[in-house]
Amino acid sequence: MKGNFEINGEYRVMENTELVYILTNSERMAGKVREKEMRTDERFDLNAVLDSMTPARRQVAMAAIEHYKRCAPKSLNGFQIRCSRDAFEIMQPIVGDIVTEECWVLLLNQSAKVIGKKRISCGGYASTQVDIRIVLREALLAKATAMVLCHNHPSGNNRPSAEDDKLTECMRKAGEALNIRLLDHIIVANDTYYSYQDEGKIF
Repeated sequence: MKGNFEINGEYRVMENTELVYILTNSERMAGKVREKEMRTDERFDLNAVLDSMTPARRQVAMAAIEHYKRCAPKSLNGFQIRCSRDAFEIMQPIVGDIVTEECWVLLLNQSAKVIGKKRISCGGYASTQVDIRIVLREALLAKATAMVLCHNHPSGNNRPSAEDDKLTECMRKAGEALNIRLLDHIIVANDTYYSYQDEGKIF
């Protein structure tokens, strides 16, 4: 079976300006993208393109983007988590650019290979509630022996809060009781992250 978007190969080789024109039906917007790409200090801004669309076009584009983000990582099953960067690279495309907090868990087998990932909660702009029992239920159903907790900070500040510290310790202890090891808890903040394992806060 072909991968996501491979059936529409012509779109994969199009320039950003061509894609923007198809999305917006606007020569003016495509021209703006062309001008930006000619400057080495400016990047293609997807949010600006989305803001320029009609509500109907924007709704379809956002739905397509979200669907792709959910489906594309399926091929990561079996990917081995060797360090915090591996977990970050899996989760950053999913939670790195959203404006509300979400908590996810990567479920791993004995070899630290990904056997699943689950969204545990969706919150507001500054917090999300995490029920440890739900995390453990997902781990047990997947027959996971280890897990990596992940949530995002839409503010762009990757430093953990006191609540994050408390959640991490409670999650570690609860998992330990069921012989499910918490390998790490990473906080994604745009293109940066914080790792409890790297900082020596998980033993």
